[in-house]
Amino acid sequence: MTSEASDSPSSTPAPPPHYRRNFAALLGDYVAFGLGAAFAAGTTVVPDYIARLTDSPIVVGLVRTIADGAWLLPQLFFANLLVNKRRKKPYVIWSGLIGRPTWLLYAAALFLGLARFPAVAIVLLFSLYLVFLGFDSLAAVAWFDILAKAIPEARRGRLVGLAQLIQGVLAIGVGAIVAALLSDRGPPFPFNYAIIFGLAGCFYLLSLAAFSPIIEPAEAVAEARPAWREYLPQLLRLLRKDRTFRRLVAVRLLSGFDMLAWTFYILFATRQVGLPPITVGLFVSVQTAGGIAGSLLLGLISDRVGSHRVIQVATAVSVTAPLVGLGLALSGIGSGTLAAILCGYTFFVLGLVGSSFMLGHLNYVLDLAPAGQRPIYVGLLNTLGGAIVVLPPLGGLLLQYTSYPVLFALTAAFVLLGHILSWRLPSVRKREGEGG
Repeated sequence: MTSEASDSPSSTPAPPPHYRRNFAALLGDYVAFGLGAAFAAGTTVVPDYIARLTDSPIVVGLVRTIADGAWLLPQLFFANLLVNKRRKKPYVIWSGLIGRPTWLLYAAALFLGLARFPAVAIVLLFSLYLVFLGFDSLAAVAWFDILAKAIPEARRGRLVGLAQLIQGVLAIGVGAIVAALLSDRGPPFPFNYAIIFGLAGCFYLLSLAAFSPIIEPAEAVAEARPAWREYLPQLLRLLRKDRTFRRLVAVRLLSGFDMLAWTFYILFATRQVGLPPITVGLFVSVQTAGGIAGSLLLGLISDRVGSHRVIQVATAVSVTAPLVGLGLALSGIGSGTLAAILCGYTFFVLGLVGSSFMLGHLNYVLDLAPAGQRPIYVGLLNTLGGAIVVLPPLGGLLLQYTSYPVLFALTAAFVLLGHILSWRLPSVRKREGEGG
């Protein structure tokens, strides 16, 4: 994050022009987008909806694969597309206008009777999910560059932490709404999910409206983007020269094995442990509470000791979720209060770990990358990290042919390796030289 010299208030540089306006725009954008994501939660709401249409754990696992693949894998292509663009704000705006209304379209289809055809409903959901996330992938590469230009290093953790805190508090209400809609007293299926997905689409569009007043700071860029035949060798040189970046990618991949089990915690809780459907909404709130705790704790850690410490703490906590799941699966304690608390803990961890990605990996790479190369560094990290997209369906295969204990044990082992490797990440608050 910040250099040693900027840790004290007297040495903090003056904010750039339009700082307050841009801070408010990014804050509103972040909060509203997060509320949309809470309604369309990929670890609770969407998998539970898919599970009502099919009994296949592999299909349920594809939810996470599509989410990660469509968002992560194209970013390397988009990074080269944007590297010589002086203004990146238009790419956020028009990609949002294309991708974000897809949730409203799917909600309308459910109201019109789509769920009577389960296979069509699943295919359409996956197709629209791909459109939404593909265009958001382009927006994300541009958005992170705008964030780095508009908000100084010394104030970036403050923005992200505050945004996640506000979003988290409000998303507890989202969890209550989801719980009410999915309860026995709520609307019948599929109209309950139609309302949930419609609300997600409204908040996604609201976030775009909040972002639109931002004034993007000017920054020097390359005169021309590399030709595609030159781009890949350039990326290989970057990986070869920058060993700190290589370590970060390795940590990202190993710790990303938590995706092996993420989609299946909700199915484990409701179908294996036997908790009632209303707990889906409660777990949304618990996961949100984990995100709030992560924002407060990890934001403080980031500001005080650096984003590398955020990664270390988050990966250590992440190991505990599959370990708790493993203990529950082996103990067979039933669907009582203790089981509900332990299942709730796993979702608390998912929320905390989810809040760490911005404060940890992405903040680390924004500080690591040279100013004109940020889109390439962010795109390369996310695209290489996209290798984890195969993990959720692999988790489904594991579950189909083995058991929850095997799934949770393998998840814990790989995440633990990622945590151990994270201790080799140096501070990049004041980086000297390419090699870190």
